[in-house]
Amino acid sequence: MSHLTKNRSRMRLFAGAFIMLVLALGFNILLTSATLEKLYVETFISKNNVVAKDLQRNLETALRFGKRFDKFIGMDKLILEARQHLTPKQKEAGDPGTDKDDIVVYITDPDGDVVYSSRTQVVGRALPESVRLPMVKDAQTPVECHCVKHEGVYYLSLPVKEGGARKWVATVTVAFGQEQVKALLGAIVMKNKNLIAVILFTAMGLLVIFLRSLTLGPNISEKSLGRIKFKISAAFFIIICLAQISLNLFNLFEFRVHFLDVSTQKSVVMSKLLKQDIEYLLAKGLNIRRLIKMDQRLADLIAVSPELEGITISDHKGRPLYIATKHGMRNLTTPEKNEDQDGEMLSLHDYPGYTVTQNLFNTRKTQTGTLVGKLTIHISKDFLFNKLKEIALDSITVLVISIFFFVELLILELQLIERQIAGETRAHNKQVHYTAIRPVAFIFFFGVDSCISFLPLHMATLYNPNHPLLGLSKEIIMGLPISMQMLFTSISLLISGGWCDKRGWAEPFLVGLFLSGTGFIFAWLAPSSLYFLIALGLVGMGYGLSLMAAQGFIIALTTRKNSAQGMAQLWAGVYAGSICGGATGAMLADRIGYAPVFLVGGTIVLLLIIYTFFMMNGAMAPPKPTAQATPTEQILPSSAKPSLFSFLFNRKIFTLIVFYGLPWYIVLIGFMNYYSPIYLKSIGASQSDIGRIFMIYGICLMYVAPYISKIAGRAHDKKRYLVMGSFIGSLSIANFYFFKDFSGVVSVTVSIFLLGLSACLIPVRSAYVLDLHITSQLGGGKAIGLLNAVLRLGQVTGPILFGWLFITMGSDSGIALTAAAYLLFTLIFILVG
Repeated sequence: MSHLTKNRSRMRLFAGAFIMLVLALGFNILLTSATLEKLYVETFISKNNVVAKDLQRNLETALRFGKRFDKFIGMDKLILEARQHLTPKQKEAGDPGTDKDDIVVYITDPDGDVVYSSRTQVVGRALPESVRLPMVKDAQTPVECHCVKHEGVYYLSLPVKEGGARKWVATVTVAFGQEQVKALLGAIVMKNKNLIAVILFTAMGLLVIFLRSLTLGPNISEKSLGRIKFKISAAFFIIICLAQISLNLFNLFEFRVHFLDVSTQKSVVMSKLLKQDIEYLLAKGLNIRRLIKMDQRLADLIAVSPELEGITISDHKGRPLYIATKHGMRNLTTPEKNEDQDGEMLSLHDYPGYTVTQNLFNTRKTQTGTLVGKLTIHISKDFLFNKLKEIALDSITVLVISIFFFVELLILELQLIERQIAGETRAHNKQVHYTAIRPVAFIFFFGVDSCISFLPLHMATLYNPNHPLLGLSKEIIMGLPISMQMLFTSISLLISGGWCDKRGWAEPFLVGLFLSGTGFIFAWLAPSSLYFLIALGLVGMGYGLSLMAAQGFIIALTTRKNSAQGMAQLWAGVYAGSICGGATGAMLADRIGYAPVFLVGGTIVLLLIIYTFFMMNGAMAPPKPTAQATPTEQILPSSAKPSLFSFLFNRKIFTLIVFYGLPWYIVLIGFMNYYSPIYLKSIGASQSDIGRIFMIYGICLMYVAPYISKIAGRAHDKKRYLVMGSFIGSLSIANFYFFKDFSGVVSVTVSIFLLGLSACLIPVRSAYVLDLHITSQLGGGKAIGLLNAVLRLGQVTGPILFGWLFITMGSDSGIALTAAAYLLFTLIFILVG
């Protein structure tokens, strides 16, 4: 029987580990494939841009020499040549002029009507309005380059301008479908299948070896159970993380090969176009040493091709005549200029695999032509390395997010493991520990925040310009879903607190899950913006009920010593779910559209109801009045109980709100969510880098807060930790003020890390409030709900206050005043609170 129990436990552990491995790898693949697809599209656009610019230049040259756009003789030849350069391998596209043609060249007038095209049947039609060249803001001229995706097709457009006034007369548009990108991703997926099979079998073998060495059985002591859990978590973590790292390294290597291949193809196309132009001039009788402004032409190509290190045109003996690098250009056709060479400009080397060479022939006298020179294009190894560094950072980000996902699964698995291993011998194992809320919070926020990144965008798709909601503009209507959700969240926070005190946490939590889940289902089905807003109101109502009830669960299952630690576990699950859910929802929206993601999120939230009944049933009993509480209630008349007004204006509560809570939320939302993205964007940081910097805050809440709260929760005087958090918060603003001139990105990163450390002490705030006598009189749930609702004013005020300070005082003075005011409020809190 003992042997049977051991084998059953090992099988359950193996099944749980295998499921976690599959889910973690699947989540990693989902994120990675979206990143790779974006990168592959960018490389295709870059490659096609070379051909589009060459066609643009040819048209502008012809118009400059007197040709008319509406009667352009030879246009079909130019379009055919451009298309041939766009599809060097005929198998990549269908036959020209057919609906199966994957790459199409359009020449349109400024209104978007097709005048010439490689697909003849579309001539005379108009391109969709969304793909046409937009105008530069506050100017009557089009943008220089525009790329947009419409119904699965990418449209790259460039303006054609005529005369000295540079009048816009036409547009060159290259359209290409997703087939090439899908073919590349399909090849990667096929290679990934083989790799994943190897990873799975290797990981399964390691798991079998580990589980066979694990000592299991009945009558395990608490100490032994703790050691077993640690061994299991460490082994699962190492094996599954190594599997994910292997997958990411493989995809990074694949992109390196692809990027070098595409850069080489782009350089080949560019060299062929340049060779064609040079040989045309040579055939007209020009000498290769008398090509006017050829060095400028090469410099123009370098300027629009960051992946190129330089271009050289040399004579038949290999002596350079024209050269352009990232450092400048030089015409070396005269002895005087050869003597004045710039060593840095001429330091180009032919690295194997990083150069493209074309021989130049003069076909004027002979049909085969005489070799007169050589054209060499040098691909930049530094640019490739920097690009790979960016991809590596993206891969690390994907890896970190997928590890977040896996760690939460592991915590869930460990709770199941404890029940499986010890449940047969210990009856009290059915009791629920406060840490059970963390996976619940993770799953809930994973579902709820899966739609957070595109609420305004989906609202825009429902907007009807003929019948706008309440006559409001599109820009205002796009912001209404978030406002509606936040409004009903604030209302439900007030309701949920009292509900928890009277009936326990379970009822408002489960009702909140039901409302949020059905709200998402209605959002998926919503036919108009009005119904979508109603659906988001339901989501907000359920969100507030469940979030406050989750805090009620912590209040019910913790004491004064560990309430802060319980709150930290809750918020760790919240932030992990928010990060993973937001990333997953954004990826899914790119593939299946906005609306179906609401169905996915709603399904996850509704399924959480079943999980909650299964895992937390032992803590769902409504609260019972204790023997000590009953006579107190009989003695204390209802008129003597504190009102909401008297609670808020209690000296300690009032000072906590005004001098601690509100300033902290104003700084957090105003500096991190409002000012930091604007500042980072202004100094050239990419959106990916901004997202990575913001993840630091979530990591602090997920993995640092539980440990800090454990220490702070044991302290008798919790106020000192609140003061410490305020000082760290003011230090974060001071750090940015003093060190942003040294390195803006680094100073923002350090400031957000300090804000994260400050936020780690936020759970102590709830523990501090719960320790107060007036809180016990009012009710813990009602007090925390009221406090959270009031502190949301700081979230609303933060961006407005920061914007006003920077407009009236400037950013430097505004930051200095913010840091000083925050420190002053902290000092007042010490003295008055």
